[in-house]
Amino acid sequence: MVNTKLVTLLKTFSKAEINKFRDFVSSPYFNKNKNVSLIGDAVLSYYPEFDADDFNEEYIYRMIFKGEKYDYFKIKNYISDLYQLALTFLKYKTYEKKEYENDISLLEELHDRELNLIYSQREKAVSKHLESSAIKDENYYYLRHQLGKINTLHYKFKKTGYSFNQIQNEFDTFLDYSLIGLLRLYSKMLHNKNHGNINFNMEMFDELWEYVKDKDFDGNPSCLIYKQTILLELTRDENIYRELLKMKDKYNDNIPDEDMYYILNCKNSFAVYRLKLGDELYYKDRFEAMKEILERNFVPSNNFLFPNFVTTFSSACMAGEYKWAEEFLKKYQGGISPKEEKQNALNYCIAFLAYRKKEFDKALEFFSKTNFKLYLMKVMVKSYSLRIFYEQGMTEQVISSIDTFRHYLKSETLIAEDQKTAHYEFLKLISELQELKLEGVNKKNSAEQGLLKKRIDKMSSNPLGAKNWLIEKADELK
Repeated sequence: MVNTKLVTLLKTFSKAEINKFRDFVSSPYFNKNKNVSLIGDAVLSYYPEFDADDFNEEYIYRMIFKGEKYDYFKIKNYISDLYQLALTFLKYKTYEKKEYENDISLLEELHDRELNLIYSQREKAVSKHLESSAIKDENYYYLRHQLGKINTLHYKFKKTGYSFNQIQNEFDTFLDYSLIGLLRLYSKMLHNKNHGNINFNMEMFDELWEYVKDKDFDGNPSCLIYKQTILLELTRDENIYRELLKMKDKYNDNIPDEDMYYILNCKNSFAVYRLKLGDELYYKDRFEAMKEILERNFVPSNNFLFPNFVTTFSSACMAGEYKWAEEFLKKYQGGISPKEEKQNALNYCIAFLAYRKKEFDKALEFFSKTNFKLYLMKVMVKSYSLRIFYEQGMTEQVISSIDTFRHYLKSETLIAEDQKTAHYEFLKLISELQELKLEGVNKKNSAEQGLLKKRIDKMSSNPLGAKNWLIEKADELK
């Protein structure tokens, strides 16, 4: 019984929810079967772990139906009824959260019952509540539209002029709602297309962009922000990026968490784009984005996906925030998911911090302990391990790692071709760097050092900071 749908669902309930659910099951309005109530009390007594030795259908059956012969199908049916009640309970929980939606639904009911005076009073109260909302986002305009829709119907045969105004209001709110939704989706599609090499069918984008590109969207911060993020994705312009960050601060209290989370994702992605070009000033921007995502609790601390965990940690290290990184590691490591990748993530973080501090033996030790399944993580381990071999003067390991890395890139089908090209470029240049290091720079080959630096400078990308690292190592040759 431990792994049933009912128990899986009940494990997500808080203690307060369990107590309310017990009352819910006992209420004759929702459940008229006393046996289901009794079984509900018995099952809930095992909360929160539901793992006692006697927690099984037969034991609960004999506890409720004393003296009866055990009936497997009977208890299964009751447990199924209890599961359906748990789902219904969650529906009511959802209903309770939607205050304005429920008020508008009530207006529909009042209209159908022709309770005009009560309708008018409630409609004024709902309108006042909506107008006082500090956040005027997609949901706000949706509710305004729904309110306008029922008002158009209710006042249809009263005050003809007023009815026309209601139709215009219904249209205006629907337009605002639609624009936010479309701009949000277009923005996210462009973002994933630019940063994830994913293609979407962006039907009507050109027509909509032509309509909105010169609009100010005064009083509609969500539209303004998504318009700015689209502009950023289209241009990759630093001024557009800086303007987006100003909007983030300006509308901090007037946009929902979803919009804020997306701005921070855009900040991170633009920083990654600039870092690929070799602009290491953006390590700070990337770290700030990761840090704020964490501070705003946009990431569940008990379900921290391991790639995001590693990225947050490494971004702090790259920004020189070593103390913050170590505190982050201690505080959040318990929530790394999935659990089978937890040790890999921890080993990588320890290795990366050691790498940044030039504790190369320790870094190699912990990089070698990782065994990621995800190709992105494998590439990172291979790239940094190769650099350590070079730093340590381990020539044979450098040559062997270059060959192994190259074969891996060739065999891994999930890596985008532009990423493969960037890593191939790195492998070619580190190979040349290694040869020049072995020869030693002298009058005879000093020109070759200059040519190598020029080839490094012309790299098409800066994968994992490899371009800047190569320049640094080329400058060190003597």
